Amino acid sequence: MGAGAWLRSVTSRILPREGVVTYSVVVEEPPSFIERRREARRPVHLQSGKILDGDERFLTEFLYRNRTGGGIRLRLAQRVPLPRSIILYDDQQGALLAANVIWQNGVDAGCRMKGRWPHNEKLLLRMSGPYYSLQ
Repeated sequence: MGAGAWLRSVTSRILPREGVVTYSVVVEEPPSFIERRREARRPVHLQSGKILDGDERFLTEFLYRNRTGGGIRLRLAQRVPLPRSIILYDDQQGALLAANVIWQNGVDAGCRMKGRWPHNEKLLLRMSGPYYSLQ
């Protein structure tokens, strides 16, 4: 058998052919850390917002990574050290939320939600549009 015939023979057995279905079973490995959440995480897709400090000054924008009933994981737009208490402006809901930063690792942060921030029409109006901050 020549090299060309041998190659065709091998590839015909390993490459997909019309009418042949292949599948793979993917097993997720357990996390290497102890999970302390009382509730399962819920993934969140393409939801964004802005982070303010306790004096209502803009710090950075963020994307939600996942949520639980009482907490959220954020991906920050910039590597900014966050204070313990922050205000989140949720772009989709148009709401101000109070949160405590529990941990931060670079542009990722985990927060515990404290509830709604007192209604402030001027701040809501300022946050609802595109926000540009010079540094």
